[in-house]
Amino acid sequence: MSQSTSSGFKLGRSATAVLGLLVVLAILFAINFLVGLFGQRIDLTENKVYTLSDGTKSILADLDTPVTIRYYATDDADVMGPSERARAQRVEDLLNEYVRSAPKKEVELPNEDGEFEKQNIRMLTVQKLNPIPNTDAEDSAMLDGIQPVTGETNSEILFGLAVECLDANEVIPFIGADSETALEYNLSRAISLVHDGKDKNLVVMTSMSVGGGFSGNFQAPPQQPWFFYEQLGRDYNISTIPATATEIPAGTDTLIVLHPYDIDDGGQFAIDQYLLQGGNVIAMVDPNFFYSRALAQGQQPQMPGMPPQGGPPPTSDLPKLFPAYGIQYNAEQVVADLSFATEIMQRGNFSPTFLTLTQDAYEYIEGAPALEDPMTRTVNDLNLLTPGGLDIAPPAGIEVTRLIGSSPVNQLISSFDADPTAEGGADRIRESFVPHGESRTFVVRLTGNFKTAFPDGDPNAPAPEEAEASDGPTDEEADAALDADDPEAAAAASAADIEVEAEPYVDTSLKVGTSPGTLLVISDVDFIYDANVVRRQQIPGLNIVFAEPLNENLDLFQNAVELLSGDPELVHVRSRDSVRRRFTRQSEWYAEAQEKYSAELEEFSEKARQAESRLSDILSQTPDIDQALVSPEVQNEIENLRQEQVAFSKRARDLEKEVAREFRRKLGIFKFGNSLIMPAIIIIFGLGLWVFRRVRTAAR
Repeated sequence: MSQSTSSGFKLGRSATAVLGLLVVLAILFAINFLVGLFGQRIDLTENKVYTLSDGTKSILADLDTPVTIRYYATDDADVMGPSERARAQRVEDLLNEYVRSAPKKEVELPNEDGEFEKQNIRMLTVQKLNPIPNTDAEDSAMLDGIQPVTGETNSEILFGLAVECLDANEVIPFIGADSETALEYNLSRAISLVHDGKDKNLVVMTSMSVGGGFSGNFQAPPQQPWFFYEQLGRDYNISTIPATATEIPAGTDTLIVLHPYDIDDGGQFAIDQYLLQGGNVIAMVDPNFFYSRALAQGQQPQMPGMPPQGGPPPTSDLPKLFPAYGIQYNAEQVVADLSFATEIMQRGNFSPTFLTLTQDAYEYIEGAPALEDPMTRTVNDLNLLTPGGLDIAPPAGIEVTRLIGSSPVNQLISSFDADPTAEGGADRIRESFVPHGESRTFVVRLTGNFKTAFPDGDPNAPAPEEAEASDGPTDEEADAALDADDPEAAAAASAADIEVEAEPYVDTSLKVGTSPGTLLVISDVDFIYDANVVRRQQIPGLNIVFAEPLNENLDLFQNAVELLSGDPELVHVRSRDSVRRRFTRQSEWYAEAQEKYSAELEEFSEKARQAESRLSDILSQTPDIDQALVSPEVQNEIENLRQEQVAFSKRARDLEKEVAREFRRKLGIFKFGNSLIMPAIIIIFGLGLWVFRRVRTAAR
């Protein structure tokens, strides 16, 4: 009897593991393909930066007129580079989310017969067009103002958006490599603008040429508008008036008072009355407008061969309004803050008057309202340059919100000593630094029914005796004209009498607010100046200028304007949690290194100054012509003092180098550890897994 045995095919352990891995990868690819096929995305980022914000969803929900987005992307693998194709796909995914979030509503549209009938349609549609050469799509792109740009493959591509609603049209001529949250803001702004239009009026009260135009120099090109002015002009009707204006234009939704260095009582009275009527005011003052010197460069020289003169003074104030509203502000002192000092020109020099503020700064203000306020809660990167300090003691009935301030390690210094670019200026501030111990305010908002700062009325109004005076005929002259039976003279006399009776001045100014007004004060004008906000870059050969933000100053300013002007939805779009993070530990390490050597450094610096002072005293008592005749003892003392001065100065420089080396050592250790920690974790995990498997195999 024979037995036949058969054995089935059996995979080894290694082959089984490889096959299982391949199956898992196939499943992942299938899921990714299906998700991409239906345009779905899963946002696993910490701050949900790839998910539409609540502000965008609110703007879309309010649409009651159809909006069309024409999306132009040169869809050609030979023309678009890999990163451009990936960006185009991200934009398309974002647009799909816009369409899914837009509501469907009934609107009356013409049918095939030309008759209007109600149709249930989505309020937002997207048309994707491939503008390859010599096509209708290319012609449409040119009509919409989409700009051709040389791409990664050195080929010309079209990559932009046009948003249309009825007759309104907004264009994003080229979609740069911005973050997805920036694209969402620009797109939501365009949708809001074409749907609702510009229905808010902003007035900038300043004597500076923030709107651009003639620079004062006939040989120089016209000045560019300030970047904040350009940006606000896209969404609002914006105009300027001088700081000496005595009336705020009717219909002003928000008044921006910018560096009022030349304002008089008449201008402050106009602001006061506007605020008492329930107006919204953003006031930006500065004890030391650092970039005022840059504004003077474009001025016409006063005399041949002389350097340019003019430009705004560095100091501004509202001396009548601030005390009346409970704001204490010294226009001659700047806040120096060691905790938020910023490195200048990457030289290891951290200036305490050039401040970089993150959300850590918000916590120094009691209650930290900035962490919850829609104007500031997601703004995480601000730069202030030689700002002033505000102390607030509001009158009854005024609500105060201190939003942004310094750390307790601050001190008020003279504006003359605050230049962050001055050689050795930061060291001199630190040598005599005495911490205040409490936070000082940089940004504050006051809301309520204000009381006037001008209880006596308009300061430009005529005095009572002037109002009663008249250049018309006297009573005797009028009687003589009537007696002479002169009709023309009698009519003139009667008209003069009427005019005299109507002349007396009546004070009709407001003493108490009729509606709640809002005053936002920012104690830094550099805060919004271009050089401190953006870096402009122009594509060669094209009229396209990209503005790379240097911080989030403009975000905060636009948030403030939108909130005060009654358009908060765009605030929620812009105010996404920022992915930008400042390396604040660097400032702390530099401060620690300075503290380690500060006592010794100050000692040798003081000895060098004393030696120099004694040497100057001796030389001042010994005229040059008699130095050869001085005694050997005096000559020896002079020589010793010179050697001491050189030695002490050299030691002070060596200590400064030690500070820099200590800072670089800590920074190097951090970078090395940061680069090593992840590979080390992976290696340790791999070794542990290997040991575990060996032990498990040996146990069998």
